[in-house]
Amino acid sequence: MYGLSFSCNTHLVFGTSNFPAPTLDVLDFSERKLLRRFSLPDDVTIRGAFVGSDYYLYGQRKESAALWRVKATTKEMAAPVEVEFPDEAPECELHDGSLLGAGGQLFLFELFGGKGDRRARSCGKAVSGGVLLIDPLTGGTKAHLAPELRFAQLTPGVDDRELYGIDVRDPMWRSVGLVRLDATTGRVLQKRELVPGVWSIGLATVPEKLIPHEMLEDTRK
Repeated sequence: MYGLSFSCNTHLVFGTSNFPAPTLDVLDFSERKLLRRFSLPDDVTIRGAFVGSDYYLYGQRKESAALWRVKATTKEMAAPVEVEFPDEAPECELHDGSLLGAGGQLFLFELFGGKGDRRARSCGKAVSGGVLLIDPLTGGTKAHLAPELRFAQLTPGVDDRELYGIDVRDPMWRSVGLVRLDATTGRVLQKRELVPGVWSIGLATVPEKLIPHEMLEDTRK
């Protein structure tokens, strides 16, 4: 199963896979062919994202994490930089992290609401949420945004200035919200309560004539 990311010119697709072994494939989308495959160590779980025209691969182990900058023209990946993911509950073992590129910035956040949600375990401390703004050159954390939110999903808006997220306040999805954030400051711009249950979001530009009138009025409130 691939985690796919299109290059900014849509000519290339970078695909990460963790089964049967961690690999990164670079594909020519127009010609439908594999250009290059990078193999990663078996003990690492990988995610990838574009920041502008640069692709970054995040690899996570039980007690460490690393970040690679990958170019489609290189035959071997360069040495990674170490990523420090501040963890207030290391006794809860490995957390599931996700990577996101938006507005020329790289974001890293822990996923909640799935089988690996650490709040459902016997943790000695509360598990912090939010999203980390990462320096892709050093792997260091530049800012910790919206730590009070725990995201099951986070996606950029059309202009990359805003982020939309599913905030899972309870591991069993009994309390869920849709939030809109400023991608630079992490300030919550808008919230909307959702009925209990498992939710996901997707963004698209929809012609106004296709939107039901009553729904259009509601979204403008």
